Amino acid sequence: MKINILDCTLRDGGYYNNWDFDSETVKRYLNSMAESGIQFVELGFRFIPSETFRGAFAYTTEKFLNDIDLPKGPVYGVMLNGKDFINYEDGGLYQLNKLFLQEEESKITLVRIAINFDDALKTKKIAMRLKQLGYLVGINLMQANGKSDSDYIELAKHIDSWDTKVDVLYFADSLGNMHPEDVIRINKQLKIGWHGDIGIHTHNNKNLALINSLTAISNGINWCDSTMTGMGRGAGNVTTESLLLEMKKLGHSYGGIKSIHEIVEIFTLLKDDFKWGPNLHYHYAANHNIHPTFVQNLLSNQRYDNKQVINALEFLSDRKTTSFSIETLHQSVYGNINDSSGTWDATSWLKGREVLIVGAGPSVQQYSKGILNYVERFNPAVIFLNINQNLPSSIATATVVSHETRVLFDSNYYENLSHPIIMPKARLGSLLKDKKKGLEILDYGLTLKENNFIINPNGCVLEWSLAAAYAFAVVTQSGAKKISLVGFDGYSADDLRQEEMNEVFNMYLSIKKKLEIVTLTPSTYNIKHTSLFAPE
Repeated sequence: MKINILDCTLRDGGYYNNWDFDSETVKRYLNSMAESGIQFVELGFRFIPSETFRGAFAYTTEKFLNDIDLPKGPVYGVMLNGKDFINYEDGGLYQLNKLFLQEEESKITLVRIAINFDDALKTKKIAMRLKQLGYLVGINLMQANGKSDSDYIELAKHIDSWDTKVDVLYFADSLGNMHPEDVIRINKQLKIGWHGDIGIHTHNNKNLALINSLTAISNGINWCDSTMTGMGRGAGNVTTESLLLEMKKLGHSYGGIKSIHEIVEIFTLLKDDFKWGPNLHYHYAANHNIHPTFVQNLLSNQRYDNKQVINALEFLSDRKTTSFSIETLHQSVYGNINDSSGTWDATSWLKGREVLIVGAGPSVQQYSKGILNYVERFNPAVIFLNINQNLPSSIATATVVSHETRVLFDSNYYENLSHPIIMPKARLGSLLKDKKKGLEILDYGLTLKENNFIINPNGCVLEWSLAAAYAFAVVTQSGAKKISLVGFDGYSADDLRQEEMNEVFNMYLSIKKKLEIVTLTPSTYNIKHTSLFAPE
């Protein structure tokens, strides 16, 4: 039986680098795929455009693909995120027609639709339209584990009865909690209702991706996903290199290790940076049906220590967390505190003043003299984000603290402050213990809720616990006339903290109460720039 291996590194791996792969890596990767004999290569997603930055392989537009040299050999494909289409009145057809040409005019031959098991039938319109356009079409059933036998059979029958037959029906181990016996059962039940090719997409939360894939193949499944070094969401996937070796051992005609060793080395370096792969946390998540994106976010955020990660996972284990939500993630770290009201009213506190917010970037030390001269020249109110040891505490009007870890890390410095600390006491006050003596605390509340930037007199509702976002809320409510920044240096383009902070700026600048924001020191963020040293 022919086994079709589909390598989806650029698609599933993009969850780690925001689908922003450099051209040289892509060139070498594609050449390796062709040399290895891989039949299908999924180049990325074809997302509907959003307001957040994503690299080119999140969209894989026809114009972009025309600029890429795609080696002969593999069939190339993209994936659609089904939930982005199914809620439109027309079933997503208008959006689909904007994204796809006729197949003969495209470099893409295969389109797979990823959709949660329970919503799969809603993809019929877009699947049929893609078939009309001439594409090979796959349906990828996400979160497929844990359904009843009748659920698998009935869904398979429905898809099998569609006007035009799709080419392959996949089931995905989205939560990484499948065992070989699950693979055997799901495959058996799907085959009762579906009379076509079946594929599997495994995740490696429990170190079972390879054995689950091989079990699938030995039981007649003839499509199998993989990624280089397992690069993929959460713990990642079965590794292409391991699967190829096993296929060659079974007598299938794939290239040897020489065809892929160079690209394995390149992706191993990426793995050192992003740290995908199985570990205790992903295993725990799989056992408790926790979506792996929770773990990925917890582990990638340097603000969370190991204790916080463990506590967060225990919190999530008691809730239905098969779908990811920022709000739920924040609740898992900080607790379910819903009251955003503090005891301090920030209204008019800094009315009419320029406010200089001091971040933690290395530029604060580099330009310390310039910052001090600026403060002397213009007399702004100065707000420190957490403890800053590169400038004298005496110039600060207040220090802003909003994150548990920073309180624990910096609390020994609080007793020496001659200015107040602004913090949400309901969240952080208990952490101060004996540090409260002689410390002036301005209690401005904070509630964490997804897609919110709400500023009230006594508190705010934000998506993040970042001190910068919290400070923007405080300063805005205070009646200041403008916000100037120093020490907001930023990070590299592929750093998740860079994306997060740009999202903060974008959301703040979209609200009605916003103030003008400008950085006075060099920054990689998408904000207005000027200079400390510019004349009046």
